[in-house]
Amino acid sequence: MALKQLASDLHMLPGLVNVYILETAEGLVVLDTGFPGRASKILDAVGSLGKTPADVKHIVLTHCHPDHIGSAAALKRETRATVWAHPLDAPMMEAGTTMRDGMCPSPGLRNRILAKLLAGKVATVEPVQVDRLVEDGDRPDFAPGMTAIHIPGHCNGQLAFHWDRHGGVLFPADAFANRRGLKLPVATEDPQLALASIAKLGKFDFDKICVMHGSPVMQGGAELLRQTVFDTFKKKG
Repeated sequence: MALKQLASDLHMLPGLVNVYILETAEGLVVLDTGFPGRASKILDAVGSLGKTPADVKHIVLTHCHPDHIGSAAALKRETRATVWAHPLDAPMMEAGTTMRDGMCPSPGLRNRILAKLLAGKVATVEPVQVDRLVEDGDRPDFAPGMTAIHIPGHCNGQLAFHWDRHGGVLFPADAFANRRGLKLPVATEDPQLALASIAKLGKFDFDKICVMHGSPVMQGGAELLRQTVFDTFKKKG
């Protein structure tokens, strides 16, 4: 699918997992890389911006699941970009392992079915070297105004990011998806911890939510999370 411009310096490559591309003064930042085999599509998207692989300076991986890191090694090889991740997931990325044992389906028949179908489908990917570690509260230099937020639950080393541009932009990783409204992910490592992480995200101010699964929320994102979604998640928890 074609690259979509969400703001002057923010673009989304839609897919089963959305890939976001940020334009900064230093160069391009790619947020997550999708399943294996998607590097060429990401580079095509980079080309559509009039850029080259060498313009990709940073690859930010929100967590170690295969649909987020599957093309990271290939993209790093083509761009020589710096790879960023949380220290709890970085060793798994460097080993090419992608899932911890004990994932629990979220409430609902759909989630139980999908969790069973997806379990173990892609257990390993090409290992990728992580160059820089990011922890909760860090303001990494790959994008001015970006703050890292550690949100375990779905995945122990999962990171969200809050960007203070465009009225505030939240990149929530897989804390939730947008499937006809914001929903819990199909499965989590720790359901109660996942709910606590969602509550943590609700303390930030943002207009846009750039979800990894589904359509982005382009306005009123914080209000949506606080007033409707979090209440629903609490009841399910």
